[in-house]
Amino acid sequence: MARIPQETINRINDTADIVDVVSKYVDLKKRGRNFFGLCPFHNEKTPSFSVAPDKGIYHCFGCGNGGNAVNFIMEYEKISFVDAIQELGGQFGIEVEFSGDNKSNEFFHELYEIHNLAADLYHKTLFSDKGEKAKKYLLDRGIDEKLIKLFKIGFAPKNSTFLLESIKTKQYKKDVIKKSGLFGFADSKIYDRFRSRIMFPISNTSNKVIAFGGRVFGVDDPAKYMNSPETPLYHKSEVFYGLNLSRDMIRKENYAILVEGYTDVIQLFQAGIKNVIAVSGTAFTDQHVNQIRRLTSKAFLAYDGDSAGANATLRAGYSLLKGGVEPKIIEIPDNLDPDDWVKNEGSSVFKSKGIDKAIGVLNFHFKSSKFSELSGVNRDKIINDILSKVSEISSPIIKQDFISKIAQATNLEENQIIHMLSKQATRHKSRQAKDEKDKPSKLFSTVNGKAELGIIQVLSGNNDEARILLKEKLDVDKIENLQIKKLVEILLKSNKVNPAEIISHFEEQGEREIISEVLMLDDQTSEHLEMAKDCLTTLSKILVKEKIKQLRLQIREMETAGKDTSELMLKVVEIQKKLND
Repeated sequence: MARIPQETINRINDTADIVDVVSKYVDLKKRGRNFFGLCPFHNEKTPSFSVAPDKGIYHCFGCGNGGNAVNFIMEYEKISFVDAIQELGGQFGIEVEFSGDNKSNEFFHELYEIHNLAADLYHKTLFSDKGEKAKKYLLDRGIDEKLIKLFKIGFAPKNSTFLLESIKTKQYKKDVIKKSGLFGFADSKIYDRFRSRIMFPISNTSNKVIAFGGRVFGVDDPAKYMNSPETPLYHKSEVFYGLNLSRDMIRKENYAILVEGYTDVIQLFQAGIKNVIAVSGTAFTDQHVNQIRRLTSKAFLAYDGDSAGANATLRAGYSLLKGGVEPKIIEIPDNLDPDDWVKNEGSSVFKSKGIDKAIGVLNFHFKSSKFSELSGVNRDKIINDILSKVSEISSPIIKQDFISKIAQATNLEENQIIHMLSKQATRHKSRQAKDEKDKPSKLFSTVNGKAELGIIQVLSGNNDEARILLKEKLDVDKIENLQIKKLVEILLKSNKVNPAEIISHFEEQGEREIISEVLMLDDQTSEHLEMAKDCLTTLSKILVKEKIKQLRLQIREMETAGKDTSELMLKVVEIQKKLND
C-alpha cells in the first residue's frame, strides 16, 4: 500500500522554509536569530512560540509543542502526515510519489474519503425524490439553492443502511467504518448513524469533510440535532463550523461573529455577513480561542436570546478575554436566534442594532444576571463569579479597567475589589504552579540531565574530535530517559546534523515536545572537547553511585539479620574514594 519514500520526506524537510510555513498562520517577529509569536496551540498573551530558521524547527516554551514544518501543518490543520507532506510538496514544487506500505496513512486517507463520499451522496439525495420534503423545508426557512450548494447541505433518508450499501464497492476496512462515526453497531449489525435528517457537512480548514451535523425537520424525533462523535479526524473542541468558508473574510473585516448553530451561519452568509462561524453544539474551549486569535483580536458573540444562550455567552466571553481576544456581546431579542432575527429583520438591523450596539462582557454579566435587583448572598455570588474570571486575565490594563467598572457597579471601594481579587489570584497561581511542575525543561535541571544535554550539544556541533570521542567512549545505556537516549543514538549515527530531519524520527507529540526543546536550545560553549570529557565522567559516575546505593541496602539488611558488615563497608569506602578522585 501507499508510502512516501524517505528521500521525498527529507527533501521537503530540507526545502520547506519553516518561517514561510508558520507565518501564514502566526504573526512572527524576529528577535535575534529566531522568530517569535503567540503560540497557536495554547492560550497565551506573551509570545513563547519560537521558530528557528537555521534549524528548520519550532518550539513553544509555554506548552511544549514543537517539531518541523510537517509537524506544524499536521498539528494546525489536524490532518494526517501524508496530507501534510502533500500540502508542503505542493507549496514548494516537490512532487510527492508513493511506494511501499503505510497502514496509518492509508487509514486516514480512507477516513477522509468515506466522509467526502458521504457528503456527496447526501447532497445528491437532497435534490432527488427522497429529499424533496427536506429541500422544501430548507427553502421555506429562507435558505436558497445557492447557499445549499455552497455549504453542500444534504439529506440522509430513513433507510438504515442507505450509506452502508452505497460504500460496499469501496471495501473499506472494518476499522475505518467503525471509527468514522458514520455508523452504529448493535447485535453484530451495522447501521447508518444518520437517518431522516438534513445533513450539514463539517469541514476542516483544508476543505475536507471531517464530520456531520444532522437535523430533524419532522416532529417524530426528540433529538433535534445529532452530531458526529469524536473521531481521529474530528475533535469537537477544536472545530468551528463554517471556518473553511469564512476565514479570509474574518481576516479582512478584522473581527469574527460567533453563533451557536449551522443555520445561523448559513442565514448570515445569505444576508451578506460572511465573517461568521459556529461552535455547533459543543462547549467553547481554549482551542477555539486560539483559532480565533490567529485570525483576529476581536469577536462578537451572537448566541440565542434565552437563558441558556446567556450562560454560554458569558463562558465564551470570558474565555476570549483571557485568551487575548476582545469580546463584544450582540444582544439578540428574547427567544430568538440569529437565524430568525436576520431572516425577519435583515442584515441592516443586525448590524445597526446588533453589532453597532454590542456591549462588553462585564456589562452583559451584570445585565443578564439582573444584578441591580439582587441583594445579600446572591449579590456576593455574582461579584465572586466575576472576580474569579478577572483573576485569570493577565493584562494589568484590562484588570484595572474591570476593577473600576466593578467598583462603580457594586458601590464598593476599589481597594476592596483589589483585596478580593488578590485572593482569587492566589488560588489561580497555585493552580498554575501545579501545571508548571512537569515541563520538559525540568529534564535538564539535575547533574545527570545537564550532562546529557551537553552530550547532545557536542554531537550537534562541529568539533569532530569531540564527536569522535563520544562515539568511541559513550555508553548510551547510561542515559535513562528513553527519548533522550533515542536522540543521542540518532546523533551518533549522523554525519550531518539536520534538526528538521532528526525530529521526524519522533512520531508522538510528547516525544517532540522534549526533542524540539532540546534542539532549540543554544549551545553556550565552544569548548566541546572538554565538555565531552566532563559529560563522560559525570555519566560514568552513575553506575558507581548506583553500586554504592545497592551495597548500603545490603549492609542494612545484614545489620538487621545480625551479620558482620565490615567487609561491605570497606568496599563502600573504596568505591567512594574512587568517586571523589
